[in-house]
Amino acid sequence: MKSKSMILTVMLMVLPSALMAQQSIQKMFENWQGDNRVRMKSQHFLERDPETGRMEAMFDVYDGMMPNDALGKQLVKATQTVFEREKESAYQIRTISQTENDHTSNLAVGDNYSQSVAIGKIRGSDYIFACFLDKDDPEKKHRYAYAFEWADRGDSIQFRLAVTYALIPKYRNNRNGIIIINEKKISVNGTSSSFGPDSISFGSEHHPEVWLGEFNIYKNLFLKKTEGHAASQYATSIYRLCKKTDCLEAEEKSLVCKEIQKLRKKTEDEFIQELFDMSIEHLNK
Repeated sequence: MKSKSMILTVMLMVLPSALMAQQSIQKMFENWQGDNRVRMKSQHFLERDPETGRMEAMFDVYDGMMPNDALGKQLVKATQTVFEREKESAYQIRTISQTENDHTSNLAVGDNYSQSVAIGKIRGSDYIFACFLDKDDPEKKHRYAYAFEWADRGDSIQFRLAVTYALIPKYRNNRNGIIIINEKKISVNGTSSSFGPDSISFGSEHHPEVWLGEFNIYKNLFLKKTEGHAASQYATSIYRLCKKTDCLEAEEKSLVCKEIQKLRKKTEDEFIQELFDMSIEHLNK
């Protein structure tokens, strides 16, 4: 008796080419989620404009394992095929082989680079992602990005499926590539990776200009919202950065410490204050 996975995979492999763009990818994602052989956990985020109710930011991420047997291999191949078939409808599609390139792509979420979904962090994985304009957006400013990442783990296949919703690159914040700290202009054009305009890969552990650029993005976002969940996220991102500061010179660390001290004074949240204190401790090591 054929499994549900086999039946759905065969159906998706023969879907008509006239099927609406993105729909076949979405159906394939549902196939993975509906296969009872798959062990999976998920993360979800959704943000709407409180006045209009329109979606502004979203991500759905599914991480899991499935048996590396004939059915598992066929499902991986079918998913790749569906992505490749949509290349004429997508405004960007990329396929990366980790055996040839050691890169991580971060798919933006929302209206800036404060949130993203990482693709390529699974050891030894290959991945593919495709970006489509939101046809329901009358201003044509938003896009959906779909990503599939997979790696051979012997008896199992490790995978990540992801969907994100964001402004297309030219409408996002910090698109001019210049940041300012204490009236000092610093170019951060290096935040754009080789994957094209819709993915970002900071590589901040190796490049001080990029590290400072990423810090400044989080700093400015925090200053816009100094309390609540979003503020905690930005503070956590700053703390994460400050744990990896080998690329910075002493004067650059001192500059960042001064900026964090200013941020600390802007909030009454004790957890965030503690994060900033620990960030400064790391910078002073």
